[in-house]
Amino acid sequence: MQVPETRYTRSGDLSLAYQQFGEGHPLLIVPALVSNIEVAWEHEYLKRIYDMLGQHAQVVQFDKRGIGLSDRPDVAPTLEERIDDIIAVMDAVGWERASLIGVSEGGVMSQFFAARYPERVDKLVLHNTVAPRRYWERSARFVEADDAPILDANEIWARFQSIAEGWPDNSQEFVDWFMPDQSANEAFVRWVGRFQRLSASPRDFRRQIEGVFGLDAGDAIERINAPTLVVHVKGDRVLPVAGARLLAEVIPDAQYLEIVGDDHFSWALPNWRELLDPMIEFCTGERVTTVAARRFATVLFTDIVDSTRQSAAVGDAKWHQTIDAHDRLARKLVDQHSGRVVKSTGDGLLVVFDVPSQGVACGVALCNELRNIGVEIRAGVHAGEIEVHDDLDISGIAVNLAARVEQAASDGELWASSTVRDMMLGGAATFADCGEHALKGIEGTWRLFAVQFDG
Repeated sequence: MQVPETRYTRSGDLSLAYQQFGEGHPLLIVPALVSNIEVAWEHEYLKRIYDMLGQHAQVVQFDKRGIGLSDRPDVAPTLEERIDDIIAVMDAVGWERASLIGVSEGGVMSQFFAARYPERVDKLVLHNTVAPRRYWERSARFVEADDAPILDANEIWARFQSIAEGWPDNSQEFVDWFMPDQSANEAFVRWVGRFQRLSASPRDFRRQIEGVFGLDAGDAIERINAPTLVVHVKGDRVLPVAGARLLAEVIPDAQYLEIVGDDHFSWALPNWRELLDPMIEFCTGERVTTVAARRFATVLFTDIVDSTRQSAAVGDAKWHQTIDAHDRLARKLVDQHSGRVVKSTGDGLLVVFDVPSQGVACGVALCNELRNIGVEIRAGVHAGEIEVHDDLDISGIAVNLAARVEQAASDGELWASSTVRDMMLGGAATFADCGEHALKGIEGTWRLFAVQFDG
């Protein structure tokens, strides 16, 4: 799915950024604390969420006032002002009624909105959010022995203050608390730093957390009459799961779903389909299939050559900037060549394309353009049948072979299998014979080729 156009609508004196994509049941995402609706499409973890949602619903997402691409107010917004923003966005796309997915802080907004404007809410999903303060004393009886440790309000405030003090250069701290399942994923942590920078300045973020701690939907949850699904990640360390169990009890006839994991911002969970599919089915009434599919694809692997040596040569600070530029440029080139980033692989990427010419052209472009910013990579490409899993990861002999081709490649070059060379005979690419190679885990020997592309 292509990145949708960002548009603006007015809410009072401020302009709000929003996007609309997909087809089907109207579905409004009420976002969490931090967002940037354009930058979010850069990362494969978020893009796969949008792709899945857009297959089943007509989706609108927006940046709240004070964050992302929307205007900054002079003071932290009230809950009523935030509710007016939901109305402004719905009116901008001509929706009288829609289903809402409220995430974290957006869940508090959605609780209040559903109670105040029941005629505008078809169905309501509350995800990793919190019950109003007046109910907190009840939550103790919903605590289970294997729940994540519960922080009191002062401890939570202290954690937010620590993140605000280091914003936006503390992406590791941010990921460790909000998305601990990805703490060891260096490429993801780097990208989150970019997401932080382009979502909020230090002042913007501090104003946001000051506003969040003042949000309270009062007794609104007792007056919600829309069908409601409460979904929470069991190991959430920011907002405890006991509060979600309480929400589901207090909201009339609410359904409850608990998912294994530790992330508050759950879009990066490896079991994200367990979370998203029930939300889609609840909102749209449309069953989501989860069958793995086999298809033909061109598979490209890249890897930075001797990243330890390269980083030592320029210093940690300069290398951090360089590797961040690598990530941005690599994803840009993949998009330009109609590829899909499957995942980051340490210092490289796993990418799929529909046809070999796309993968070859992208691989050569990556080698050449990354060299221009001081990053030497090697890359390998192969084409064959792969298996695409429910989480959009891929596997199969073709994937393994592409990885082995990349490992055999010379520094700074794209190498291709004989399969790719044979499929591109007569094209613009030039293939230099690099001889027969025994590839680990692959039967027999394979003739490999260094590629130059003139098209």
